[in-house]
Amino acid sequence: MRLAIAILILILASALQFWFAGGGMFFNLIFATLVVFAFFFDFWEMAAFILFGVFVVNWQPAISLEIFLFALIPLVIFAFHSAFKFERWIAVPIAIALGLSIFYLVIAPQSLLGDSAAFLEDLCGSLIWGAAVFLALRRRE
Repeated sequence: MRLAIAILILILASALQFWFAGGGMFFNLIFATLVVFAFFFDFWEMAAFILFGVFVVNWQPAISLEIFLFALIPLVIFAFHSAFKFERWIAVPIAIALGLSIFYLVIAPQSLLGDSAAFLEDLCGSLIWGAAVFLALRRRE
């Protein structure tokens, strides 16, 4: 049941991300969802979710640095959480903020430093979505 809920959450995150983008608001909801999933699922489930997320974000056959980081950061967070067990309700928002900051810093440092309002908007939207995903998954345990 938890796996079906996770798939629905990932599909909803994908739909909302593209819906908001159509309105000019750019949130990384799929990325935030994958980061939250790193605290609830095992490696093979995470790998499947990441592949789905990569396919939704980039359906082209070539891999880019952005897509590589998009997939790598949730895996690193998964490995870190597996090695060091922290309270999830504290670790999830920190992981989202840190992961999104690293993503922006590597991919578009000028956006992080020059247009901090856009980054903060993305961060707030991702944190709110991440909290909703966390609560939905936590209730299913």
